[in-house]
Amino acid sequence: MSTIAPPRSNRAERLLIPATFITNLGNGIQLTAASYLVFTEANTMLAVSWLMIAVTIPQVALSLFFGKLADRFDRRTLAMISDLASAAAAIALPVWLALGGNPSTVSYVASFVLSISAALFFPASNALIKERIPESRLAQFNGNAEIAIQAGTLASAALGGWVIVWVGTTSLFYFNAITFLLSAALLFFIGRRPAGAGTSAPEAAAKAAAAAKAAKYGSRPPLARLALLYIIGNIVIIVGNSIMLVLVIDGFKSNAGYLGIVDALFGIGALFAAWAFKKINSKATVLKTALIGYLAFAVLLSLESVHLYAMMAVIPFAAIAFCVARISARTALMSAAPEEKTGFVFGATNAFGLAAGTTAVVLISLLVDSTNVKNGFYALSALVVVIASLTILSLRKHDREVAAAEAAEAAAAAEIVSEPTAETVSEPTAETVSEPAAEAAEPVPAKV
Repeated sequence: MSTIAPPRSNRAERLLIPATFITNLGNGIQLTAASYLVFTEANTMLAVSWLMIAVTIPQVALSLFFGKLADRFDRRTLAMISDLASAAAAIALPVWLALGGNPSTVSYVASFVLSISAALFFPASNALIKERIPESRLAQFNGNAEIAIQAGTLASAALGGWVIVWVGTTSLFYFNAITFLLSAALLFFIGRRPAGAGTSAPEAAAKAAAAAKAAKYGSRPPLARLALLYIIGNIVIIVGNSIMLVLVIDGFKSNAGYLGIVDALFGIGALFAAWAFKKINSKATVLKTALIGYLAFAVLLSLESVHLYAMMAVIPFAAIAFCVARISARTALMSAAPEEKTGFVFGATNAFGLAAGTTAVVLISLLVDSTNVKNGFYALSALVVVIASLTILSLRKHDREVAAAEAAEAAAAAEIVSEPTAETVSEPTAETVSEPAAEAAEPVPAKV
């Protein structure tokens, strides 16, 4: 039976992709402009680090709470509230500057408020995706969403610097406010969720069967392990952004222009990730695709530290491998998460992912400071390989345990069927019937 996506879900899919692009464009521009403003005012790298901390802390502290909130109230409304609050914070920043406010103080406060808003938007938007996008289209949607995320990030890095040169930071903050208003408008036009939207009848039946099987065998979806697979991406992004800067500037003795080229090459590679994901995923499961992507990324990451030109040659392929793994991990987590708890699942994942990334960047930074920056790349590569491999092995063990429980049940059912047959047949004919009965019971296979 073919699965037909409901009209409202198709509309949501068309509007959520540009909303994702616009939101990431706005967030990237805001961070670029605020960092520039803080650095030019204080003229220290420490001031920028404090800005990063101001952005991270609210998301770690509030993501769990906002995740629960997204499961209790309308996800679309919460995402719109987040966008409108972000727009207000973005506009307040240049207004405060015009009134004579201290640039560093206003940057910290505005970034802190925007981070609180982002802590709400992440679980609410992911729960909205789970609610509105049919299960059969999740992988394709996540691939397209990753393109939108990377394109928005790449465009913000490219536009941010040029706009600052041309018209200054104030115009960037107003433009950022407009991006959040556009995102809120797109979410508004998605409309309210009609009854029965988001899941087709076959998909609903499949979910019910999966829930029944989980209850029967005492097995719940391994959400924590799937979340850990997704969290690898947070660690890579946070640590990678820090050590990449050190490698290009200090390790290769190059200027910041090369750092911009490297970022652009990564973004270009990421744009091809959805195509690569579809090719690989058609021949392997989502979990195998995630493992292949993370292992390939770890190898390419190690090669980046050899030479500047080697980095520029391999980084587009590293971007493809990383984003393929990221799409796969997100799809696996979103598919396994119950719809009524998706907000909490992604809120918790965001909180622990940022905390894990912050811890990893501190530890690897200590390693880099005491040895050299190349060891930071090797340490990050090893961390990706170890976490991805152990997590996938654990998930496969979980699948084998469920399969073994099903096989045991099938064997028990075969015995129950064969026993009454032997009892009801009279003694004279038992010899002639027992052989065929045994033959009939034998072909019942174990469900592996």
